[in-house]
Amino acid sequence: MAQERKTGVLMPLFSLRRTGDHGIGDLKALEEWIDWAAEHAVGFLQLLPVNALGEEESPSPYSAISSVALEPLYLTLERVPGMPLPLPPYQEDLPPQQFPGDADLVDYARVRTYKRFWLRRAWKEFSQGEEYESLRAEFRSWVAEQGDWLRDFCLFRVASLVFNTTAWWQWPEQNPDSIRNRVVGGPDSQEPLHYQEWLQWLCAREWAQVREHADASGVMLMGDVPIGISAASADVFFERRYFDMDWSGGAPAEGNFAEDPFTAKWGQNWGIPLYRWDVMEQDGYAWWSRRVRKMAEIFRMYRIDHVLGFYRIYAFPWMPERNEEFLHLSPDEAAARCGGRRPGFRPRPDWEKADRQANLMQGDHILRQLIKAAPQQLVIGEDLGCVPDYVRPDLSFLRIAGFKIPHWEIDGNQKVIPGDSYNPCSFATYATHDFPPLCNDWNDWYVNVKLARDAVANENLSIEELRPILLAARDSGRVMCWLGDFAGLSMEESMVPWCSTIKNALMRALLRCRSAYAALMWTELFDYPERLNTPGTVGGTNWRPRMPFTAAEAGEMPQSAWLRDLSTEAGRA
Repeated sequence: MAQERKTGVLMPLFSLRRTGDHGIGDLKALEEWIDWAAEHAVGFLQLLPVNALGEEESPSPYSAISSVALEPLYLTLERVPGMPLPLPPYQEDLPPQQFPGDADLVDYARVRTYKRFWLRRAWKEFSQGEEYESLRAEFRSWVAEQGDWLRDFCLFRVASLVFNTTAWWQWPEQNPDSIRNRVVGGPDSQEPLHYQEWLQWLCAREWAQVREHADASGVMLMGDVPIGISAASADVFFERRYFDMDWSGGAPAEGNFAEDPFTAKWGQNWGIPLYRWDVMEQDGYAWWSRRVRKMAEIFRMYRIDHVLGFYRIYAFPWMPERNEEFLHLSPDEAAARCGGRRPGFRPRPDWEKADRQANLMQGDHILRQLIKAAPQQLVIGEDLGCVPDYVRPDLSFLRIAGFKIPHWEIDGNQKVIPGDSYNPCSFATYATHDFPPLCNDWNDWYVNVKLARDAVANENLSIEELRPILLAARDSGRVMCWLGDFAGLSMEESMVPWCSTIKNALMRALLRCRSAYAALMWTELFDYPERLNTPGTVGGTNWRPRMPFTAAEAGEMPQSAWLRDLSTEAGRA
């Protein structure tokens, strides 16, 4: 773990914008933002998972259909060999939007329609044109080097398009060998497979170009490895021996994300199968090693989402499609419907000392295998939620940087822990993609405090009417005081609406902390109060917000110069 301190910005690929893009962020836009980062003392750009997506209306990057295949929607069309140029504008001759929205929201249905049409045109030209013979040889050589994962993924992709779903348990044929024979059995069956192989070659080719550009610019790209893989994925279909489909991984209820009643009561049910760690160990965790090595081809550093899951993971005995059925049941009623099984931590809880020790040894052992697969990578561990006391010391021992959310770092005396006492092997940030930007939360907290002040002054309110208002104000005021203390603000200075003074103080304190990595979300940096995702909900604006400006335009905005000065002042340039 390098001790040099770096500033980062979370910039999901789908959010990026460039002049003349095609409705979603692409890799050329990422290169432009790499140049912006190099000019503004930003040491790394944090992305969300970039693996191949399904056909959902608003696909979550954490529900990829492959652990290694990449998403072709992020390709830069103008760079694709065989592409007829110039391309018509993205807005012309397209089907209706899937959701109401505007230019600052990704419309995945339109993007797919547009990009797939032109990629198909380019593939036809590439596969037949004489001028592309040398590139075709390069393509064939790359395919031969990839091994089974590529063939299996392409088979899965073609079959899912034929059967109109990635939910393979709904296919008329669910045997992997039968699917192999059925998909490749006809005289015309090879062309769809080669097309899918070509898309993956294009992705690998352009990502290599982006990585080279980032390295030359002195900017690190930070990837994201989800703890799970979608049940509806090529991995689970073809490598079923590694996965336990009887349980659905998730997280326990923690009082967060009250927007969704199921999540507030039961927790988050992600719909990911659990791993059969004993089976994976038999081949040296080959599946995980492959996943991490492919990640290392693109990224210099990566974040393990929900790293707690390697030690033990909360699981449900039903899939998310049945959540509504269990919403209003008691734990005993739910268990009765699941043969006595209840949601809980697996493979074992943390109640007994022996179980805690076993969980610690399991997580430590597996994480060592991941590190060994790509030893030059810098590793971040998202260790938020119900964190057992043995996890953070072990992550630090392994040189995996755990998270520091300042207003969650509270000592036994209910005082905020100052940033200059943080473990340098850590990753400091105020929010993740699952939370609103800090400015949103801050103003919500301020409203609660102001309502309480007004309520106390109102002599007509009863105790029963006052109680919920005062309770909300107590919690909100406490967090505002913690953050104010962290930033060196007095209580009076803290109890105001979000403003430049609050932002400057909080972000300066964040960048001055001892953590090796400190990151802002792009929404926080550019004062864009939109939420990227609300856990427990689907559709709407989840995974859709786009920047209303390009990297070049952002370079002229005062927030960019402000971040450069702040990062330089904090010794992170």
